[in-house]
Parts: sequence; structure tokens; C-alpha cells
Amino acid sequence: MKKQSVKTINQTFSLPLEISQELHTYVKRREMSRFVSDAIRKELEAKKEELRQAYLMANEDEGQAEATDDWQGTLADGADEW
Repeated sequence: MKKQSVKTINQTFSLPLEISQELHTYVKRREMSRFVSDAIRKELEAKKEELRQAYLMANEDEGQAEATDDWQGTLADGADEW
């Protein structure tokens, strides 16, 4: 079975020396790109979930709902003049 082709891009970034040393100690050279990609993907999913939860909490905030209603009313005040 042929391996599915995935587009990739080379990135240059800095790592603290101790992280780089541990990476080279515990991850085979040929597996580093996959390891780093998987670690970044995991952290991005965690960040997205954190933002999703913050959005849901803000959406449930009654004060936020009142402010949004006030803002919508303010926008509507001048809409007829245009």
C-alpha cells in the first residue's frame, strides 16, 4: 500500500538547549519531525479547547449579554439615517 502524500514545509525556530538535548536523546533522528509535529498538534488542540471554553463562558455571562444588547441598540439607532 502506498503511503499518502502530505504537504510539508520546513520551519526554523529556536529551542532551549536542554530541550534540544532531550529531544536528541529520546527521539530517533528520523522520527523528530513527526514527534515535533504531533506535540505541536496536541498543544494546538488544547489551546483551541481553552479558547472554546472561554468563549462559552463569556457567552453565558449575563453582563456580557447586556453589553451586547446595548451595543446592538446603539448600532440600530443610526441605521435608519443611512
